[in-house]
Formats: sequence, C-alpha cells, structure tokens
Amino acid sequence: MNFLSIEPWIVIGAICVVPIFYTLYREYHVRKWQHALAQVLDAGISQRELPARIAVGGRELHILSRVYELAELMREAREETMQERSKLEGIMEPLVSGVIVIDRAGKIVLVNAAVQRLLSLNEDDMVGRWHWEAGHHYGLASLVDEAIAYGVVQKREVQLHKPQELTLEAHVTPIKQSNGSIAGAVVLLHDVSEWRRLERMRSDFVANVSHELRTPITALKGFAETLLDGALLDQTTARQFVQIMQDEADRIGRLVEDLLDLSRIEAKQIDLHLAPVEAEWIMQRVVDTFSGHASDAGVALAQEVIGRGPIVALADSDRLRQVLINLVNNALQFTPAGGSITLTAERKGDRIVFAVQDSGVGIPPADAQRVFERFYRVDKTRSRQSGGTGLGLAIVKHLVESHGGHVGVYSEVGQGSRFFFDVASVDADGDEL
Repeated sequence: MNFLSIEPWIVIGAICVVPIFYTLYREYHVRKWQHALAQVLDAGISQRELPARIAVGGRELHILSRVYELAELMREAREETMQERSKLEGIMEPLVSGVIVIDRAGKIVLVNAAVQRLLSLNEDDMVGRWHWEAGHHYGLASLVDEAIAYGVVQKREVQLHKPQELTLEAHVTPIKQSNGSIAGAVVLLHDVSEWRRLERMRSDFVANVSHELRTPITALKGFAETLLDGALLDQTTARQFVQIMQDEADRIGRLVEDLLDLSRIEAKQIDLHLAPVEAEWIMQRVVDTFSGHASDAGVALAQEVIGRGPIVALADSDRLRQVLINLVNNALQFTPAGGSITLTAERKGDRIVFAVQDSGVGIPPADAQRVFERFYRVDKTRSRQSGGTGLGLAIVKHLVESHGGHVGVYSEVGQGSRFFFDVASVDADGDEL
C-alpha cells in the first residue's frame, strides 16, 4: 500500500480518534475507582467510620488498598488525637487558673472551666472564635498577638471591668514546633484581685497608723517645746498645755490598745466566754456608762426592749458591752445637742437584734458601705476632734462576726443612722431557741 495515497482526512481522523479512545478508556477506569472511593467515603466518613470495606477488583485494587491504608492511618491518628485531647482536658479542668489554647491563626481551640468562670463565658462562646472577640479586652489580646508574633513569653496584669471587676495576672507562652515555627499560644489567667485588695489594705493601714500617730506626737512635741521655752512660768498656760499633752497621750494609748485588740480579734486570738446575757441589763449598763457624757452634750440617751418577756442573748457579756459602747460612742460623735440616741433589743426567730438609733447628721450612701473599714471616717475632722481612733466600727464588725452574727447600717443624710447587729437567742434558762 502506498501510504502517500491515503486520504489526508483519514490520517487526521486517526490522529483524533486515538487520543479520544485513550481518554475514554482512562476515564472509564478512573471513574470506576472513583466510584469505589466514593462508596468508601459515603459508607465510612459520613458516619466517621473510616475503615469501611467494599468489594473491588481490577486495576483500581492497588489504589483502593492504599486508600484503605490511609483511612486506617487517619482513624488511628484521630483516635490518638482524641485521647491526647481528653488527657489535656483532664489536666486543665481542675486547675484554678484559667487556660486558653490558641492556634497560629489566633483562634481559640481549647478552654478550661476556670477561664469560663473568670470571663463569665461558656465554651461555645469561645472555642472557634478569634481570641480578641472572646475576651473583649485589648490588653489581653495584644499580649497574645505579641507572644505569637515574636515567640517570646509575655506577662502582664490586666484589669477586667465587665462583667465584674477583676485583676488578672496573664502569662502567654508561645507554642513552638520542632522546626522553631510558632504553632499558637497558651494563655494562663490567674485571679489576683483578692491579693491586690489585701495589699492595698495593708498599705492603707500602714499609712493610716502613721498619720494617726504622727498627729498627737506632733502636738506633744510642740507643746513640750513651748513649755521648755518659758511657758512653764505661766501657771494657767502651763496647766492648759499639760492637759492637752495628757489628752494626746491618752489618744495614743487608745489607738495602740485598739490596734492590739483588733489584731487579736482578726487573728482569732480571743476567747469568747458565751453565757446567757439579759438584753435589758447589758443595755442599761451601757446607758449608765454614757449618761454623764450624753447629758453634757445635750443628747437624750435611752434603751428599750421590744416585745414581751425577757430577751436573753447567748454572748460574751464583756465583748457584747464593748460592741454597744463603740456604737453609742460613735453615735455621740455625730449627734448634735438636742438629739437623741436609743438602744433597742428585739427577738427575731432564734436571733436577738440589737440596734443603736441616733438622730444625728446621717451617712451618705457612698460612705455607708465603708464605715466598718479600719480608719475609715465619714467626717475626719469631727472624728479626730472627739478623740476617735477610726477603729471602733471595725472592732464592732469583727466582734459581731466572731459571735456568728452580722452587722449593718441604715442611714439617711440629715435624718440619723441606725446601726444593728444580731446574736444567738436563748430562753430564760439558757437553752438555745
């Protein structure tokens, strides 16, 4: 045959048909094993059971066998991952500190229960979200970004204002892979709010004690120098100065005694001798103690038992008297002439509620919650002029709490104040109600 005599269109047709035939042949086999693979996926992965099995034959067998091997490896890897995640969650859950695990992109992948409590968010609100969306705190978000960007541990205290006031110590540690790349970060959040509050209290306490001691000491030094400079020759002036010095020395003595007393009470180093105490008797003793002082100040002082029959409290009589004395003394400082102070006792269930009601200047709402703090004064000038140490109400609070009671105050500016507390009640024979 003379190939040159073959029509050109036949040659062109052959050239076109052969690739088409080959393509169709390959597509048949590809579709065949793809169909088999689809069966594997439909039967297995949709139910998360990767090692599904189907019957195959022909040239696709080798490919599918490799798919099965891959599926088996994926299943084992998934099980190992789930086991490791379960172990990690088991370690994280009991921790007091909050833990957040963040991936390289900045999304949260794992949180523990503590961080959910600290941020008042549940797991669904955090996992899968960008870390800056979940925390809603710029300082914390920037700390995470810096740790991931630079691969260096970051540490800082952050203040949270919503949903609650918290001071958190944040440690952000980058997660480094074996090749040195950053895979994410682990955030540890520790609540140091109470620790910082105690530090502030300690600092305030030292500052207040220093101030309270400096004032009378300065007065003592000043009057002593004046006397030495010649005031001793004037009997009247000298007597006045010596009287002031004695008053300031007494003030220092009261401050030291109150400090020691408060320290012992707070450290629970006092022994309470609980016994039946008749309310009317203990209140009358306090009224008798202040009758002269109240009369000189032009303040009416009285006591009243509310209800029928004797009201008997289970308390340490000396400490109960100290509580009432401190409350009446406080009332006298802020009740002008013509006013009144009334002590009352009333049985409510198995408790006795004592109260000291005055018609004094009252307490602003912002100050009412703080009057039981050490050295806190609503009117600093009036309190110091009356010789108060600023510790009386703090002692009241701790003594009442040591009796298992609660202390509080109701007050309105210009209308007076009512301080109240409760202790256990017993019957006339001393048996608890």
